[in-house]
Amino acid sequence: MKIDLNQFPEAQVIELRELEQPLDLEVSGIKILSAIEIKAEALKLRDNLDVKIDLKTMALMQCSRCLTNTEVILQKDFRLDYIISKHDSFVDLSEDIRQEIILDYPLKPLCKSSCKGLCVKCGKNLNEGDCKCVSV
Repeated sequence: MKIDLNQFPEAQVIELRELEQPLDLEVSGIKILSAIEIKAEALKLRDNLDVKIDLKTMALMQCSRCLTNTEVILQKDFRLDYIISKHDSFVDLSEDIRQEIILDYPLKPLCKSSCKGLCVKCGKNLNEGDCKCVSV
């Protein structure tokens, strides 16, 4: 998402909406499934640009306990501040938005909080029922 500072009025809140394709957001066990819906409110005051961002997207995550894939909604609200000069013609928010999304990824995603995981002996998904192994 880029903001054109030449078309941006001073001391007036501007609302921006954009659907942005995921930018290198895949990490092990997490894949973005849809475009990122970005809603932003930007305010330019002299040499400062303040941007409040709300974003939402769908992701496919692999549960860290049972290894099944589950779809989750990633939603985040945050603020970005930029120091700008009269020589700047635009501000590109893409990299900062990308980093904010990655920082919000769960360290150990779960399909549900009560996930039982896999049997350590036979590997059966215990969410689907008990296995026939003798308890360890």
